[in-house]
Amino acid sequence: MGTMGDSTKRRMAAAMADARAGLGGTRSGFNPGASVGGYAGGMGGTFGKAARGLGLDPVGSPANPAANEGAGAPPRPASAGRVRPSSAGPSAKPLGDGPIQKYHLDAPSQRSPATEVRKARPASAGAKNVWNDMTRELPKAPPHALSSGKVRPKSATVAKTTKPLFGVDAMEYKLVGQGLEANRAGGGARGAAGGSSFGSPAGPPQARPTSANYSSALPSRPADSVNALQELREVEGQEGLVDGGLTEAHLMILEDAIRDALRMRRSVYEGSKEMLLRLFKAVDDGSGDVSLEEFCAVCAQLGVSVSIPEAQGLFRRNGYEAVMPYQRFAHALLTQPARQMAEDLPSRKGAFQAGANANFSGKILYKQCRKPVYTPTDWDPRLADRSAELPLARLVLEFVYGYEGKENTAQNLFYTSEGKVVYYSAGVGVVYQRPPVHHQYFFLGHNDDITAVALCPASIDYNGKQFPAKTIVATGQVTSTETGAYICVWDSRTGSQPDGPAAASEITRIQFDKDARGFCALAFSPSGTRLVAVAMDNYHTVYVYDWRKNRELCAGRGQMGDPPQVYGVEWNPYEITHSVPPAFITFGRKHIKMWTCSEGSVNWAVKPMSFGRQDMQNVTSVQWLPPRGSNECLVVAGTADGQLYIFKGNAAVKAIAAHRPGFKVVQSDGQPAFSGVRGLRVIKDGTILLSGGADGTILRWDTSDGNLQESRFAAPPIQLKNPFGLSDKSVPAIRSLDYSPDLDRILVGTSNCDVLEVSDTTDEVFMDGHPGDVYFIAFHPNKPNIFATVSDSGHIRLWDAALRQMTHCAPLGWVPRAVTFSNGPIMGGPYHVAVGGLKGQLKILDEGANLRPLHEARDSREGIADLKYSPNNRFLAVAEFDTNIDIYSVEKGYQRISRCTGHSSTVRSVDWSTDSSIVMSTSNDYEILFWNAKTGKQITLPQRDVEYQTYTGTLGFPVMGIWPPYSDGSDINALDRAHNKQWCVTSDDGGMVKLFNYPCVVEDAPHRAYRGHSSHVMCVRFNCNDALVCSVGGRDRAIFQFRVVELRPDDPPPAAPQPVWGPLDSTGRNWGWTTSPATLTPAAASAAAADGRSQQPAQQHTAGGPHASAQMPAIAEEDTAAVAGTAVARGAGRPPLPRSPPPPRQPSADDDDELAENPAPLGLDAEASFG
Repeated sequence: MGTMGDSTKRRMAAAMADARAGLGGTRSGFNPGASVGGYAGGMGGTFGKAARGLGLDPVGSPANPAANEGAGAPPRPASAGRVRPSSAGPSAKPLGDGPIQKYHLDAPSQRSPATEVRKARPASAGAKNVWNDMTRELPKAPPHALSSGKVRPKSATVAKTTKPLFGVDAMEYKLVGQGLEANRAGGGARGAAGGSSFGSPAGPPQARPTSANYSSALPSRPADSVNALQELREVEGQEGLVDGGLTEAHLMILEDAIRDALRMRRSVYEGSKEMLLRLFKAVDDGSGDVSLEEFCAVCAQLGVSVSIPEAQGLFRRNGYEAVMPYQRFAHALLTQPARQMAEDLPSRKGAFQAGANANFSGKILYKQCRKPVYTPTDWDPRLADRSAELPLARLVLEFVYGYEGKENTAQNLFYTSEGKVVYYSAGVGVVYQRPPVHHQYFFLGHNDDITAVALCPASIDYNGKQFPAKTIVATGQVTSTETGAYICVWDSRTGSQPDGPAAASEITRIQFDKDARGFCALAFSPSGTRLVAVAMDNYHTVYVYDWRKNRELCAGRGQMGDPPQVYGVEWNPYEITHSVPPAFITFGRKHIKMWTCSEGSVNWAVKPMSFGRQDMQNVTSVQWLPPRGSNECLVVAGTADGQLYIFKGNAAVKAIAAHRPGFKVVQSDGQPAFSGVRGLRVIKDGTILLSGGADGTILRWDTSDGNLQESRFAAPPIQLKNPFGLSDKSVPAIRSLDYSPDLDRILVGTSNCDVLEVSDTTDEVFMDGHPGDVYFIAFHPNKPNIFATVSDSGHIRLWDAALRQMTHCAPLGWVPRAVTFSNGPIMGGPYHVAVGGLKGQLKILDEGANLRPLHEARDSREGIADLKYSPNNRFLAVAEFDTNIDIYSVEKGYQRISRCTGHSSTVRSVDWSTDSSIVMSTSNDYEILFWNAKTGKQITLPQRDVEYQTYTGTLGFPVMGIWPPYSDGSDINALDRAHNKQWCVTSDDGGMVKLFNYPCVVEDAPHRAYRGHSSHVMCVRFNCNDALVCSVGGRDRAIFQFRVVELRPDDPPPAAPQPVWGPLDSTGRNWGWTTSPATLTPAAASAAAADGRSQQPAQQHTAGGPHASAQMPAIAEEDTAAVAGTAVARGAGRPPLPRSPPPPRQPSADDDDELAENPAPLGLDAEASFG
């Protein structure tokens, strides 16, 4: 029996002390008449309703002076309306208008006002002490929520439900109204009246039932399990019990009945398992086992009737017959299935090893996943061998959507001599063939971001090979984790392929150390023999190279500061045509400098140019005007505020207002500034100067006299159109310009990352790009060429992979983060497109009506990381940054029907089971969980055999081999499984897209890797027929479209020659097993023929018999030492003569079948079993 708690003892002692002190005083800090305890505070008797001030009756009031002791009594307490029943139980009558009785330990019938004795009310006065009528050793637990320490909120009321709560009436509480109404007519166990916030104004309720009545009101066992068991017995009858053929459902319901009976009788001092073990130990003879009869007797004590056939069925279910260890039964009965499975299944650490035996079924723990993963029950170990091979497919880069128009500071867009367009995107050099070809090929010699590009203006002879003018391209990249920064010089007329040589068109490479960091500007000299490169170190070192000899000519400091301080470099193009001294200009943040070289010298001198009386500001572009009579060339500089500065000599002499400044944008150095005049180009032999500004306008200035005059134009201006329509007032800023004299057209790169070609009469978009970072891509489920992307620009775009262009664009009004298509037409209508936002917004669009909005919702203030429709199109699962997964009903107008809560970090991905009942999710803290979609409850059992319609999570058994060595679980950003379940593709932080075999269960599995993106490739997906793979690169704002090319399996290698017994030399004296017998000399051949050795080998003494055959020895697979030991044991008298070792046995096709039936032990090389 339990004992009274210390705190209760202290309160009781204080109450007794107050009673002895005069019965009218109250201790400080105590509310007179306040009640504590009861079943709301703990077990009966330990927290009773002890009156604090006995000088005032709890139900007294100023209107009833007989009930109050003396003057100055405090006002009536809030609990005065409560009825405190006597120990007589519920038969006690409620108080009426008669005299108010005082608290006594005696029964009410024995009290009288004349003989009234004042005593301190014991703790059990509010309800009869549950220990008084105990027939068992320990008290049973009160109903759930009555014995807990939690206080029921004021808004909790009772509501009828069909789901019973064992131990109390079939009711449950829900938050409705302001008070806790009575759960029975006339009041409930917690009901009260008067001033109590839990009371009812209708008057005092019936008295609280005593513990005896409460015990008798409890059912002996829960009704639902008993009724289900009884109904099942009636249905099965005795037929199922004769032969012991009990169904699994029968045994499960029987176990539920035993569990429910234990749950009813447990207490705070004895749990279900302890109670069951105590009952079993009472009948144990010391063996730790229980027989069938003893088992039925113990169940009868719990109130569950179990027959001998039923007990035998339970025994057999646990693997026993006549007797069963009751410890094991109690563990199996009361342990959660998930925990029981985790304890029973074998476990291993790490993915399978290549070449090792993968015949394992159980739990696997690996570093990148916090939760264990489980092998499917039908796991085929041969799939691990396939996972250890390169996939029989490869990816071929078809098209790159995007152009670097955000962070470039120098000219990065050029026409070649063939009319093609050269630029870069991410880490790929792109050569674009204009419409109607609309095709690209690429330079793939870089392993990180390209930051600068230049086109050689002159024809070059390199190593005896002639390269026409405007065909050689130089691209410079940033320092990578593998190598320092370097510059590649390559031929734009050829391209490299992903699976071919990485730099098939590369001519030469100039390597720098890691301190260079990268390059912000490149430029070829007019002769094409020299190359200027401006590095991104803190000094912005300017290098002059003879690139054909890979020799540095000069190096000097360009500008001090954090990069980029230098925006570009421009050579004087008239060095050859007008015989002017060689010179180039570097420009950038509030500076412009001229670099000159004297005749025959390799040293370059630098001199800053003065802004004169003009405002000092950022110089964003520079062009040289044709020399005038004195061979002096004026320099035109575009500035950040849209003006053009004219420099004569080393100083600015004039400023011309040319363009509006546009909007301020954050530059690559983190400072907000105007974009300025980024495009300056002298065309038509220097007679026209093109300028393009942040206002989206191209001006054509007349410079035929070698000078620039305000408002003197050679042709009307060209205004770019806003790609988002007239509703968007802002126009894209011009970032780069070039001109083709053959086509008479202007090539423009914009801040929206678009590439277009304009003239007086045409305006054609070559390339649509994303103005913001791209984070998500989704393919249409039935149209293999249609896919959607969302970016930080606040737009959703639909693309056609066959046309290789954008087809639709719609604004969303907020920053999106995820997008998906419905798996089919919704309710016979169009396909729906769901888009999730950075702040929890959800928008549903009509794919068939040009992305018309259909529905908007917002149930989270955090971002949405992923969303997917169920296979039956009835539900939409939305994974959120706030660790929740919301399930929406499509049929109910996207009403939220459940919320899955249990992750402790941002949810990264969700995937539906093929039957639309289970959702699998992964999170940033390397956790994989499973959910019931309809209820939102977590499924704790491992879903090892569930088939999923998609697999986009980076965790789980079938993808545990995708992780490279030393990865921490966050290096891979996205994964997608092919619909044919043959491959999976990943994208990672290293800018790689990798193709694996699926399932991928071998540690650091072989794969085909494709570089080109900048770091952090955010998403990758297969299309619906697995013919295409598209990836998006986050901050590089690019989409890479790959074509999947299946490969033929390699032809099997030719069979190895079989060893034969033959001569080892030409003399014929040495013989042995060999695959290439020696050719005998004529004399040796004659001797061999005479001795018969060419047909019959010499007799060999063996331990087992008189002679050896010329064929392969029958014991070739056995160990020679073991055979020799056997021979000595047989009493041969002496060790056997040494013999030639048998040749290695060659694996055959039948070995695979043999290995499948008899795999090698775990951890051993499967091939080693062949000997």
